[in-house]
Amino acid sequence: MDALRLGPLVLPWGPLVLALGYTVAMFAAGAARRAGRGDPEPALLPLLVLALVAARLAFVLQHLADYPTALSMLDIRDRGFDAWAGWLAGLLGVAFWAWRRPALRRSLPASAATGAAVVLATLGLLQLAQPPRPPLPAINLPRLGGGELALQSLRGRPVVLNLWATWCPPCRRELPMLAQAARREQGVRIVLVDEGEPAARVADFLRRENLAPPEVLLDAHNVLMAHYRAPGFPTTLFIAADGRVQRMHIGELSAATLAQGVAELRRSPAS
Repeated sequence: MDALRLGPLVLPWGPLVLALGYTVAMFAAGAARRAGRGDPEPALLPLLVLALVAARLAFVLQHLADYPTALSMLDIRDRGFDAWAGWLAGLLGVAFWAWRRPALRRSLPASAATGAAVVLATLGLLQLAQPPRPPLPAINLPRLGGGELALQSLRGRPVVLNLWATWCPPCRRELPMLAQAARREQGVRIVLVDEGEPAARVADFLRRENLAPPEVLLDAHNVLMAHYRAPGFPTTLFIAADGRVQRMHIGELSAATLAQGVAELRRSPAS
């Protein structure tokens, strides 16, 4: 339930839920207009954009050192947003707009609140529908270069487990950052698990890309993808020291979203 899979497409729930809330707010605005309570519809899109920009800006400012260029700050594929900043900006925007437009002082807050309630309720239902994520399985996986690793041996220390494949474009984009973080990170172990490919192909890819991650495992039969019900590549699991998944990130990571997940792991009581 972390994402909606439609054939080859994997769509995170967040943007879909926001689109649903905006659509419901538009319907509420249309009802207000027909009832003669003003037309709040033109304000809704600017308010949504304001909330999203504020949420992104707040996140970027918190992780400024992890965004080396202005272009990387604008790349929202990592889904780095500060939800509290977005909600606050939206609330202040509604209050300011309603203050400037007396005719909308009832209809605009009502329409925006309707959309917001749908977003919060849908996210809550998705959370309730999320099946419990299983702990680390009791299996051994081959290491690239020889030997095996028992996944149960990862317990006792927070772990970031990245499921990837050489043919996956988002995986290829995030891999240099993950390899660098794996060499640098202290206290949190970062393990890259190639799914469904032979060792020779993985080794050849890493050699061509001049990458040398410290720990690469091979999951030739996609055991971890099935175990965690991962909908697609890349999938990154942030696993607390007790072996239980604290967070699952579907899609491409940036250095900032990786840092956010690692910080949450460090704050986890199990860590």
